[in-house]
Amino acid sequence: MRANYGSIIKNLNTVTKWLERGLTKPGCWAYPDMLEVGCFNGPGGTSDSGLNMAETRTHFGAWAIVSSPLILSHDMLNDTVTDIIWPVIANTEAIAVNQAWHGSAGGIFKESEELVQLHYKNDTASFYFSAPAYRYYYKPISDSEVAVLMLNMKSNAPLLLSVDDIPGWPTDSTADIRDIWKHQNVGKNSNVFTCTAGMHDCCFLVVTKSQKTLEKQKNAA
Repeated sequence: MRANYGSIIKNLNTVTKWLERGLTKPGCWAYPDMLEVGCFNGPGGTSDSGLNMAETRTHFGAWAIVSSPLILSHDMLNDTVTDIIWPVIANTEAIAVNQAWHGSAGGIFKESEELVQLHYKNDTASFYFSAPAYRYYYKPISDSEVAVLMLNMKSNAPLLLSVDDIPGWPTDSTADIRDIWKHQNVGKNSNVFTCTAGMHDCCFLVVTKSQKTLEKQKNAA
C-alpha cells in the first residue's frame, strides 16, 4: 500500500470478504496493511504523495472500525509530522473502538448507488476503480453501543450524511450521539443524526441507546 487515498480505499475493501466469512475475530484480525498516516515521499516516490488531514482521519478511522492492527509507519523521529497527526493517532476514543470486541470486527452496512472514480497508484501500477460516493461502516461495542463511520469518497464536494438505521436496532430507537473526532456529545434522544463530511473526509460516531429505548426494551422482554 502507498500513501494516497486510492490505495487506502482499495486496501480497505479487502477486509469485507473476511468479515462475511467470519474469519476476522480475536486472534485472527483482517489486516489491510500498515497505516500510512504521516507518510510522504516514501519508497514509492510520487506514489507516496501523502494524505491530507481529511484523508488521514478517514484512514485511521477506517482501520479502527474494522479492527485492523494499528501499525504506524511514519518517521517517528520527525517531530513536525508527529505533531500534525498526533490528534488522530492518539485519539483514545478511536483506539477504544478499534480494541472493542462485541461479536463483530466491523463492516459495511450502507453505501450509495452513485459511484466515483478513485486513482490507485504505487511504484508498479496505476489504474482507476469505482467506489461508492459514500459508505457507512459500523461496529458493535456493547449491547447498547455501536460505532459508526460515514465516509465521503468524493474529491469534488462535501456530502450531507445521516444515520437512522443502525443494524440490529429497533426502528423506533432513539440514541445519544458522540463525535469521536471532536470529543463532543452532539445528539441526545435522537432518532437521526446528520453531519457534513468534507471531501475524502468522514464522520466518526459512537451511538448509544437512550435510556428511553433501554427501558422500552426491558419492559418488552
